[in-house]
Amino acid sequence: MRLLLVDGHYYAYRSFYAIRELANSRGEPTNALYGIAKALKRMVAELKPDFAAIIMDGGLPAHRLEQQPDYKANRAETPAALVLQFPLIEQLAPALGFTYLRVEDQEADDVLACYARAAQRAGIEAVLATNDKDLMQLVGDGISVYQPTPEGFQLLDPAAVEAKWGVPPERIGDILTLTGDAVDNIPGLPGVGPKTAAAWIKQFGSLDGLLANLSQVKSDRHRQMLTGAGEQLARNRIMVTLREDLPLPQPIAALPYRPDPAAQVDLFTLLEFKGLLAEAKAALAHQEPAPPVPQAKTPSVQWTQGELL
Repeated sequence: MRLLLVDGHYYAYRSFYAIRELANSRGEPTNALYGIAKALKRMVAELKPDFAAIIMDGGLPAHRLEQQPDYKANRAETPAALVLQFPLIEQLAPALGFTYLRVEDQEADDVLACYARAAQRAGIEAVLATNDKDLMQLVGDGISVYQPTPEGFQLLDPAAVEAKWGVPPERIGDILTLTGDAVDNIPGLPGVGPKTAAAWIKQFGSLDGLLANLSQVKSDRHRQMLTGAGEQLARNRIMVTLREDLPLPQPIAALPYRPDPAAQVDLFTLLEFKGLLAEAKAALAHQEPAPPVPQAKTPSVQWTQGELL
């Protein structure tokens, strides 16, 4: 069985900026909605999931703001034309068969991580549709990242992630701890980029291995900087660690992929998506009774804070 988890904010922004000036006859912006609809339909055709959910950001979590009050403060305000489309994404998702999930005061990355690990424990394949580097940390046994290509799609496995980052997925958090993340306003060590960080991690095995062997760092400047960076690195480690201790808002068994052609007809009529509307009408005309809901066995576990992934 396969669980498809979609990073909703990534696809909303990606669609909004990839498709310009699309609106219905009433002047209401529809570009993000159209892009998401096309993306979700493509994913379903290529991946054929048994369970599916689109997960949106619910706000900034307290534990990260406590560490860094200006976390993500450098991000530009969400465009008004995109904000107007967010409520309809909540309608679009279930119409296309996806459960819409948003956990108050929690980032989508952490919720995605919790679902991916829960699926892994239950023996369900988890596919993450995202381009977020933080989520690349999860790639491993039963967890992959979906990326579309001109020829079709690819599922990134550990080898593909390591080829890009220079370290295996479970060590990407070490890289981010050292380099920070400018997009999220997490400061890294001055002059330390991904290549330098990856070289250290490959040499010493991990960030902890690096810090335990600073005398072996060749550069005097880097050695001195690392010696005095303990507090910053400890803070960064907390900031980039994906949480795995959040209770799931719904069990995996409650996320069956179940498209609703009738709801699609209503929504695509409102949005004036002619091609998608024709497809929905055709699906509605040939709709058969829904098959039984797939049964996913999610083991009972005690949630604990995961290690740096």
